[in-house]
Amino acid sequence: MKQNLETTPRHRNRRSASLAGSSVFLAHGLAALLLLVAPPAEAGAQVGRDQLVDRVVAIVGDSVIVLSQVEQQVNQWRTMGRPVPEEGSDEWEDFRQSLLDELITQQIILQAATQDTLLQVDDARVEDALQQQLAQVQERFGSRAEMERVLELEGLSIQTYREMLRDQLAQEQLASLYVSRNSDQTAVEVTEEEMRDFFEAGRSSIQQRPATVTFKQVLMTAAPSDSSRADALAIIEGLLERARAGEDFAELATEYSQDPGSAQAGGDLGWFRRGNFADAFDEAAFQLLEGGISDVVETIFGYHIIIVERVRYAERKARHILIRPEVGPGDILRARQRAQEVADRAQTEDFQALIDEFHDSSLPDSATVPQRQVAQILAPAYVAALSGREAGETVGPMQFNERGQEYFAVLRIIETREAGEYTYDDFEPQIRSTLMQQKRLEALLARLRAKTYVRQIN
Repeated sequence: MKQNLETTPRHRNRRSASLAGSSVFLAHGLAALLLLVAPPAEAGAQVGRDQLVDRVVAIVGDSVIVLSQVEQQVNQWRTMGRPVPEEGSDEWEDFRQSLLDELITQQIILQAATQDTLLQVDDARVEDALQQQLAQVQERFGSRAEMERVLELEGLSIQTYREMLRDQLAQEQLASLYVSRNSDQTAVEVTEEEMRDFFEAGRSSIQQRPATVTFKQVLMTAAPSDSSRADALAIIEGLLERARAGEDFAELATEYSQDPGSAQAGGDLGWFRRGNFADAFDEAAFQLLEGGISDVVETIFGYHIIIVERVRYAERKARHILIRPEVGPGDILRARQRAQEVADRAQTEDFQALIDEFHDSSLPDSATVPQRQVAQILAPAYVAALSGREAGETVGPMQFNERGQEYFAVLRIIETREAGEYTYDDFEPQIRSTLMQQKRLEALLARLRAKTYVRQIN
């Protein structure tokens, strides 16, 4: 996905961003309950299958689960390289029972979801997921011919397999929508003891914490003059009139857009969700229907017009044209003087107060960055600014140009941390969120089970 337009100097998040601790703890929510289809197992994973006489092993509401479905789950685990207990061992029956419990849970959720007439599966999203899944399966087998050969051993054609995948992906999306809509209604509490137990259980899988630097900043742009803004606005309004009159939007973008990241691609931004771009840009794009062209939209980068080409669920595929008001030498001089004022006042005044007074609110005002990734995450000017610094130092003003925009920044170093082990405090917010999600899901499942007839048959 192209994200060149509305990104600030390599900061993708307008809020404080901690990049040191990524998703080490993953929620064991719906994804653990709804297993995606894996490619059918080779003959070695089908021991005894030809002799299997199918039978009902559970009744769930108005549906049944048969033994072959459990066997299919076992084969999927083997195919995906997951450990499977040896048949006949003490762990074998517990393992098969856990798979049956998951199938029952899936069926309970799906039955509730199909009764919710307000939920609607997005066919375009299902198709995209299907193509990705098929590509992954083919890659796992090494070639399409090998995938088709193994499918044939299972008595399946590629078309039949596609339909099976599509059905399962549609069911997964429907169930996800249902859980998302209904689980957040439950009030739950998470204790400190539960969170610390969760951390200790996952501690062995956590990699070492890298050395990091945390800073706050006053980040400003050189603002164009009123006359320059008026000239740019006149140009974009003329292009808007031409686009709405039927001229090819992509050709107009290629010829006139001043966004270096998308102009040569006809203004194409690819698929994106809310939060990728500036608030005003997002607001305009997500109000449009397919084929709609926006009014003129103003951001810190200049003036835009947007055309939305496709809509799916919470995503948009769009093009845009950007016209930047010209920033002259006088504009840059004024911005440099303002940045120097911030740097001088930072020696004696509260830095957060300076952020509130001078910082461009559409840009990130703080970040925690692994020191070895500063050059990859931030603009090049930050490499020297953050090297060898100590907590409490003020750095700047520094000036840099990013994607045609002139920036000035004054930094305050908040903390530098050496590499070491992660602590509970590093993950406390993520752990709390994960456990709350789990408890809400468990509460929802308990409510559904209480009103669903379930009977297991030995």
